[in-house]
Amino acid sequence: MHLGCDVTTASSSEECLRVVSLEHEVVFMDVCTGLDGYELAVRIHEKFTKHQDRPLIVALTGNTKKVTKENCMRVGMDGLILKPVSVDKMRGVLSELLERRVLFETV
Repeated sequence: MHLGCDVTTASSSEECLRVVSLEHEVVFMDVCTGLDGYELAVRIHEKFTKHQDRPLIVALTGNTKKVTKENCMRVGMDGLILKPVSVDKMRGVLSELLERRVLFETV
């Protein structure tokens, strides 16, 4: 919201799956919540019939293990951001993500 974005929050993976729609451009998710974050990414892909219609999916994590990035890419996430996340970091991430549609080369 500090960056002028409309924000929808979800308190669980299940709620996220219910509310995510064509109006959402980006979904940021922790990869360690309720319904497994990786499974949630797969389910979001399944919810949208066309790849270009689905929101971009970005993992938020404090885990720096290579396997975390590999798992995110395997399930079709568009990027990964390491915590902690500041407003300035989020501004740069959103700008790059919306312009390039992927973050993995730079994170």
